[in-house]
Amino acid sequence: NDDGGGVRIRDVQSCVGGGEIEKDGEELLEIPDVEKKHVLEVYDAIAPHFSDTRFAIWPGVNRFLSSLDKHSVVFDLGCGNGKYMHRSSSRNTNQVRILGCDSSEQLAQIAARGTCGDVAVGDAVRAPFRDSAADAAISIAVLHHLSTESRRIHAIRELLRVTRVGGKVLIYVWAREQ
Repeated sequence: NDDGGGVRIRDVQSCVGGGEIEKDGEELLEIPDVEKKHVLEVYDAIAPHFSDTRFAIWPGVNRFLSSLDKHSVVFDLGCGNGKYMHRSSSRNTNQVRILGCDSSEQLAQIAARGTCGDVAVGDAVRAPFRDSAADAAISIAVLHHLSTESRRIHAIRELLRVTRVGGKVLIYVWAREQ
């Protein structure tokens, strides 16, 4: 969809095939109400302020991205405002291309502005990317937003699913007990 300002956002339903909900055991991978209320609605409401305060590139993430082969394709699951997609050319010397998804439509719109990559509105538990399509994938400060252990495990499986054999995955978490 085009928001009128030239920003291209893809709806996750068009990426995962008609909105079918997959099952992981007995748990539906649909976003639970608690996440809708305390994560999606909050981030949609605070997106501009959140984006204005989240611009610093974390050194460990920058080292990881800089270590990748030239022209690597990277998927950022839970890209937020797209700060890693917006790395300056002086930091992106290996010219990696980062494509992102975030479940907050407002943050995905912010991420899509000024990027050379695409951004999809999509849940990290049902990443809107093809199998083995990325050279690397990142999930930075995302897992603690998922309300159940099985959703967190499935999000990690999604990182592995979208990354090619021999690729690299970087996960940053706030609380190891999650």
